[in-house]
Parts: sequence; structure tokens; C-alpha cells
Amino acid sequence: MRESIMAHQRRSGRAKWLHRSVALALFLSAGTPAIPRTVASETPAKPLRLAMVDVEGGAATLLVTPQGRSVLIDTGWPSGFRGTDPTRSSAIRIAAAAKALGISKIDYLIITHYHMDHVGGVQDLLAQMPVGTVIDHGPNREMPKAGATPGPNDTASLYVRYRASIASHKHRVVKPGDRIAIGPLVLDVVSADRAVLSRAAKDAGQPTPGCDAPRLPDLGNGGEENPRAIGIVAHYGAARIVSLADLTADVEWGLICPVNRIGRADLLIVSHHGSQLSTNPQLLAALAPRVALMGNGATKGGDERVLQTIAAAPSHPVLWQEHFAAKSAAANRPAAYIANLTADPDEGYSLSASVWPDRRVQVTNGRTGYSEDYPAPH
Repeated sequence: MRESIMAHQRRSGRAKWLHRSVALALFLSAGTPAIPRTVASETPAKPLRLAMVDVEGGAATLLVTPQGRSVLIDTGWPSGFRGTDPTRSSAIRIAAAAKALGISKIDYLIITHYHMDHVGGVQDLLAQMPVGTVIDHGPNREMPKAGATPGPNDTASLYVRYRASIASHKHRVVKPGDRIAIGPLVLDVVSADRAVLSRAAKDAGQPTPGCDAPRLPDLGNGGEENPRAIGIVAHYGAARIVSLADLTADVEWGLICPVNRIGRADLLIVSHHGSQLSTNPQLLAALAPRVALMGNGATKGGDERVLQTIAAAPSHPVLWQEHFAAKSAAANRPAAYIANLTADPDEGYSLSASVWPDRRVQVTNGRTGYSEDYPAPH
């Protein structure tokens, strides 16, 4: 691993960025990626395509239907925050992923909460491409201490700039139980502004194993906006994608104990970049994910406790990481399942997935093109 990382560090950042952009475009424009012969299967319907864009430990997940309808969940960092190299701009990387997927507009933009790594790229993204309806949980709840003046990158200041930037756009505030229909893709809101579903969704409601066990220790919430994040369950035919953004363990508990209110997950977007402030073992027991994608950074998220919790989950989900987690070196997945092996220069490779209505999932590592197929359960 050490020799591999050193080799990557010797490459030119700009040359790599051009190479990966072309590779991503070829992969995504081809539609369904090639399936290894050992797991080949016939699927009658076209897949939903997903790109977990590398925004260096921030969040930006793009979903595109076969009809070209799109939803983007969060926008990464503001321009320049991760360095002056334009290839490290969250908005530029999102726009490149959208182009590779064959779209020129974001139909729905969901801002899960107002921390900088989620909302910071909004203004830059609006300068890159058109955006339709913007969705959030309502007013910012994370205010500076009494008498303190918020700095330019404090949540309160970011929220003011965000609201100004979307003033001319359609805007919708959502609450648990709301539904967003995007052609064949349906998004159910399961958490928002610290509230969760008041009753179990259809096909949910089963008791969750382990709810009588001790909860995770209270490590704080990392800021009041985290537990107020919008969580969604995306339905595409029989397939389910669960994304709870940075929802913290205490609020997460209300979704799964004593009964599971949100059902299963074929594909799980690991909460909070893999931070130990989220991901109860009971959540994994309830959702029983088959595949998980973790949008961690080299030094952000990817905490050892979460990596170990996922590895020990009863459903044995296959975990793919956005970055090698430097602080949890022994708990990382093998290199084939990690999109970016180095922190500086950042490589900018994304994780991509195709999700079929029959619950088949395929994940591809943008760095290597390595792909694994997870057939629909029988």
C-alpha cells in the first residue's frame, strides 16, 4: 500500500484530472457498465445512475434517471476552500459529473443542512449550470454564541449567502413524510429539522434487533445543523437507496428503535462521511444494506468505529470508500474498493453506481474502472 500511495503522489495532478474526467465520461456515457462474466445477468429495465462526486470529504451525490431527470444532494465546499487549483472546485467536479451523465441541468437540488461542506458550493454551482427547485429543511438553527459575530464561513453566514443565491429559484421546505417524485424516482423524506417519521412507512415497521442494548456514547453532534439534516429513502422500482446525510446517532435512533420506520436499503450512503457521531449498529441491523458507499475524506470521517461497525453488520454489506482514511489505516477496505488513495494531491476520482428497479446494484471505482455487480435478491 505504501509503495502504491507514493507512486500516486508522483503523478501530475492536472494530468490525472484530465485522465479521470475522460474515463468518467466514457464510463457514464456508455450507460450500463460491463458486467464481470461471473455475475452477468439479464435486466429488462434501464438503471438509475448515481455519482458520488469526490468533493474531498464534503458531500455531493448526483442521481440521474434513464429519462435524464436529475437530483443533486448537497454541493460540497465553496470555491477556493480546498486550494486554488480549479480542478479541486466542488462545483466544477459536480458539473463535470453531470455532463458525463448526459445532463446540463439539475432539476432538484437538496441541501440537507447548512454546514460548509454541504451548502458551500451552491453559489459556484449556480454559476456552472441551471438549477430548478431547491429543497431544504427551513431556517438555519446553528447560531453563534450570544454576543459573537459570525465569521464568513460560520454556518449563520453561509445560510445568509445561500438564501440570497437561491432567491430567484423555486424553493421548497420539506418535513418528514413529504414525497418528491422525479419520474420513476421517488424520494421520501424521513428526517428534517430534528423531526423524524411519526409512523412506519409502507413495508416497514418490523422490530429492530438490539434496541434494548446500550446506545452509542454521547459525543456531541458536531453542530446543531447535523441532527437537523434531511434524510431520504429513494425508491426506484423495488430498489431502495437510503441517505441520511449527517444525521446524528441520537436522531437516527428515532427512525429505527424500537421498530424500523424506514425499511430496508439495497444501497446505503453512509451517514456523516463515516463519522463516529453517526451510524448506530442498530441502524445497520434494521436497514440490512447489501452495498454501502462512504463519502469520507482522507482525514475527514472514515472513523475506525464506523468502519468496524459496517464490517460487523449482520447483512455483510460491501463497503466502498471515497478516500483512504489515514486515521483508520488498519480498518480500511482493500485498495480496489477505495476511489482515492492519496490526500495531496487529491486525485478527484468518484464512485459510481447503477441501480436497477429489480434491486440489482453495480458499483465502479473511478480510479481503476474496477466494477462489482450485486444481482437482485431472489
